[in-house]
Amino acid sequence: MTDEKDLVARCRDGNDDAWRELVDRFGKKVFAIAYHFTLKREDAEELSQEIFLKLFENLHRYDGGFPLVAWILSISRNLCIDRYRRRKREKSFRFVSDEAVTALLKSDDDPAGMALKKERTQMLFTALADVPEDLAEILILRDLNGLAYDEIGKALELPEGTVKSRLFRARAEVARKIRERHESKNAPGAFASIAIAAAGLV
Repeated sequence: MTDEKDLVARCRDGNDDAWRELVDRFGKKVFAIAYHFTLKREDAEELSQEIFLKLFENLHRYDGGFPLVAWILSISRNLCIDRYRRRKREKSFRFVSDEAVTALLKSDDDPAGMALKKERTQMLFTALADVPEDLAEILILRDLNGLAYDEIGKALELPEGTVKSRLFRARAEVARKIRERHESKNAPGAFASIAIAAAGLV
């Protein structure tokens, strides 16, 4: 934590090397979060730039009281969530492209396994479009981005217990949406546990 506070202090003092170090250290994490909220590389790159600009403008606010990654997410949460809510209103998640899904997945030598993962990931995002935003946000941050409960709590300004309970509800709701969709296609319970397994998809 002391190291992160020192890094931010050097950035605040106008040290270009320190800023490059900060971007290098957290760039992939920021882009991953932005991508999961946008599902488009160009949009994620633009959103990442917005996040780092906002971060730069708010360097004076970081006091080292909690992990820097949580602070980065906290000050940029409105950017991510506003973009996500806009995509939900546009129903963009109902039509997740193969390209977007492939970018989310780890490479796999098993074509059949990759095809199944693609199908499951597309179903996941389709279901997320029908889940209340406060639940979907937490599932994305925890199961897709791998943030710790305390990081999510600080970012969303929620008690850790609330994060856990909402995540449980989010997984259950997504599983229910997927189950209903597949049962309507005469495939009872085919992927009812997909939300719980989401972390293994990416």
